[in-house]
Amino acid sequence: MIESIIKRNGELEPFSPDKVNGWGQWASKKLGNSVDWGSVVIDAVNKCQKVCSSLDLQKALIEVCLSRKTWEYNLMAGRLYASLIDREVFNSSIPTIKQVHQSLIDANIMVQLAYSDEEYAALEKVIDHSINYTYPHYQLNQIRYKYSLRNKVAKKEYESAQFVYMRMAMALAEYEKTDRLYHVQQFYEHFAHGRINVPTPYYVNLGTRLKGYASCCLYTTDDTAKSLATGDHIAYMMTCASAGIGTHIKTRSLGDPVRGGVIQHQGKLPYYRSMVGAIGANLQNGRGGASTVHYTAFDPEVEVIQKLRHPTTPQSKRIAGCHYSFGSNRSFGRMVAKNEDYAPFSYHDQPELYEAQYLKDTTVFDKLYTEYAKTAKVKFNARDIAMGALTQAYDTGVQYLHFTDAMNKHTPFKETIYQSNLCQEINLITKPFSSIEELYKAIYEEGDGEIGLCNLAGAVVSNITSDKQYASVTYYCLKMVEYTLDHAEYPFPNLRNTAQARRSAGVGIMGLAHWMAKNNHKYDTLEGRNAIHELFETHMYHLVNASLKLAKELGTAEWIHKTLWPEGWLPIDTYEKNVDQLVTVGNKRDWESLRKEIIATGGIRHSVLAAHMPGESSSLGSGTTNGAYPIRELYLIKTNDTQVNHWAAPDGTKLKNKYQSAWTISTSDMIKAYAVMQKWTDQGISADLYVNMKGTDKISSTEILQDYLDMLKYGMKTRYYVNSNTASGVSLNSTDDEEGEINNEQEICESCSL
Repeated sequence: MIESIIKRNGELEPFSPDKVNGWGQWASKKLGNSVDWGSVVIDAVNKCQKVCSSLDLQKALIEVCLSRKTWEYNLMAGRLYASLIDREVFNSSIPTIKQVHQSLIDANIMVQLAYSDEEYAALEKVIDHSINYTYPHYQLNQIRYKYSLRNKVAKKEYESAQFVYMRMAMALAEYEKTDRLYHVQQFYEHFAHGRINVPTPYYVNLGTRLKGYASCCLYTTDDTAKSLATGDHIAYMMTCASAGIGTHIKTRSLGDPVRGGVIQHQGKLPYYRSMVGAIGANLQNGRGGASTVHYTAFDPEVEVIQKLRHPTTPQSKRIAGCHYSFGSNRSFGRMVAKNEDYAPFSYHDQPELYEAQYLKDTTVFDKLYTEYAKTAKVKFNARDIAMGALTQAYDTGVQYLHFTDAMNKHTPFKETIYQSNLCQEINLITKPFSSIEELYKAIYEEGDGEIGLCNLAGAVVSNITSDKQYASVTYYCLKMVEYTLDHAEYPFPNLRNTAQARRSAGVGIMGLAHWMAKNNHKYDTLEGRNAIHELFETHMYHLVNASLKLAKELGTAEWIHKTLWPEGWLPIDTYEKNVDQLVTVGNKRDWESLRKEIIATGGIRHSVLAAHMPGESSSLGSGTTNGAYPIRELYLIKTNDTQVNHWAAPDGTKLKNKYQSAWTISTSDMIKAYAVMQKWTDQGISADLYVNMKGTDKISSTEILQDYLDMLKYGMKTRYYVNSNTASGVSLNSTDDEEGEINNEQEICESCSL
């Protein structure tokens, strides 16, 4: 029992129950009967020593709230924590925006933004620090320790959440020629009210001298020594720039002739090892970089590649420093369905057939393959190879899927897409480089290589309250992408030229699980798929309109002619029509009028617009559920290398019976939901599946194969993780207060994880 309290000034005073009761009442204000502030106070007091500081008592109150494992107690902890932050960072006297910026400038952390004293004064009327007191604890904790600017060595802090949002808003609108303060206010309000989800690099670099807004990087190589070496250089430099890497190494296979047969080729594995060394040589937030290597079913080395991370593979032959994505098309899928043997082929021997596997229509591929297979000596069983890749996802967690024909069918791009990115939601054009020097050419020439680079953002659908507001959110998401494209520092002149010419954006949906629960929808019902169809149509419709608006303001993308947009392309033109079997609603928006406007404008501002990323990191900063995923539990402890966050599903107590646990959704139903989302997505989806492996629950090889064939049937472009349920949490079907799951999912891509 506390007897004495040490005040902030060091003085000792008798413990006053009335004061701590006042804290409890204040922190629980507006939470009603969902919290019992009295028991929180009693438990907190019992945790403390006889003599303790007021700071220790406040922290004890927060700890007790978090131990209750509900959304409302997380909000109560958030109010206490917001007060604690104001106390620890500002000594309970909140400075002005100008004062905070000047302190950061003096500390050589922030640069001077070109705003007058009068503009700073006007923005002082916009910023609202009371919003901090409405956030859950985990949101404040994420912003404080991951996103706010600080001197980590001196442990000096400068910003609370609202200062972070205002800094970003002011940096993004700094170069607006008209209505600058209006744009600042719009950015700020969308950030502060959790409508726009911001990638991690934007949080930590906007307003500073650092211009690394690195998003997802994709590259491919050609079958020459210089091109392969250039690929390693790209991997090395882009890892330095904090980008996750998507790799496609186009080279000959093991045993192929080199220099007319004088040398026997060593295959792809030495190049994989070299790439892993390049990305592992540099750290991203204290850990090495990461890459996903893309290979296909038709690779002669497929049996070896798909086992490179497997624990049964001898250590000397294992390459565990990267992830792998298994590629296939419908032609291979038919062979799998019929349990047929098939003939793999080398890029060296069959370059035309190799390229044909990436065509949107398999007709050309089938013709070339049929002729080749007549004389092919090596045959694999298609079902065995498919199962080898599919079961790796269960064994290692990092064997993904990409579908080479679907990626090149449902896209506005005219050129070939070879791969996805690290997290499997980006589908962009890549072209091999002939040499490292080509990367550093000041002027791009047709025929030069190209790195795929995509800048990300997220629309938090659970926090958007009207169609008009949704239109504004997508517009400002794309304006944010515009700023980062134009003001980023690029490792290579070539990348600057191609990224700015393409202007590829990937604006995803965040908070879908919360939105579904609020509207009483389920992922695995027809009614739920209909709702997803309408929401994702709305998302894409507003993105196209926003990009069209920006095209009228700023001009179309320089390379828009390399896409189908000038011809009036829309996602309704190329989506997989089998998706129509999954819903009973039609399209709700006036797409044909929009098509006419696009044609009249000559295209839009961006080559691509939508990509649905995991958002594992920055969904915490928005106080929402991550990505398009269902929740796993109502309460989770989410960890990364430096912090622990007590996550609670938004409105989890009220919506307990409305939220749907991922573990209750079959893989088949989840695939159908993703297929509906893919209809309205010009890039891809980090599409996770969930398998309950607790107790006697198992999944059969028949189910695994059927899932694969369904992905092909319904036009999915990629599949990301297969998650297995092996830990307990606060169940959606129980009132027991169980131990929360420790979610140590590795945040290997700061942008895809947003």
